[in-house]
Amino acid sequence: MGQLVTYPWASPDGTVLVAPGRLRRINGAACCASFGTTGWIGALGVVPRARRRGIGEALTHAAVAWLRERGATSVMLYATDAGRPVYERVGFTPEGRVRAWRGSPSYTARPPGLRGLRPGDRAALRELDRAATAERRDAVLDAIAPLRGLAAERGGALSGFLLTSPWGAGPAVVAADEDSGVELLAAARHATQGQPILTLPDANAAGVAALQSWGFNAVNHAERMCLGPSPAWRPERVFGMFNLFWG
Repeated sequence: MGQLVTYPWASPDGTVLVAPGRLRRINGAACCASFGTTGWIGALGVVPRARRRGIGEALTHAAVAWLRERGATSVMLYATDAGRPVYERVGFTPEGRVRAWRGSPSYTARPPGLRGLRPGDRAALRELDRAATAERRDAVLDAIAPLRGLAAERGGALSGFLLTSPWGAGPAVVAADEDSGVELLAAARHATQGQPILTLPDANAAGVAALQSWGFNAVNHAERMCLGPSPAWRPERVFGMFNLFWG
């Protein structure tokens, strides 16, 4: 959790909201990440002693207000089964489930179609990300310097990327086609230490089938929810998510 909070705490495009209690105690907190017309709420939690008092709902309203002040017409989050009723009361609607999968690392050689990311890949990387998410996540993508990860190419053009970050479980994997996505997903098996945990939408049938064929098991899930117009994102192009904050 500490790593996840680092970005919204330090970035001018993010913030951490808190619900203060008595004796300078913190009863709850929520993080926000602003991407212009879209925004995300994540890491929202209330301490056990202060639950069932409406604090979670109040934090959600405050986070939505903060993001809307910065231009967000669509606000998203990933909800646990416990948190979903709170968000539904605020007006969020479900958009599809994502799952985290745990499996064994891969010690096979890097597929020949992959190479390391280069500084000159940034523009193409942003375009691939926008095509998949229907968002301008440049604030997060540009904060990762240097670029750390792998690129897939088709016909000399970037067709997918695997990008690691210091903030979450990651890595993020986005691809324009199934073959590039599965190649990068395979490489992600040894992009993390220990048993890798990879998170992707259930709607990405090719990615889910690949993980199952490698013996990965689903360990938890969350529901993507949206308040406002739903961005025309392409879940079949998302083969791995940074985290359950901004996807």
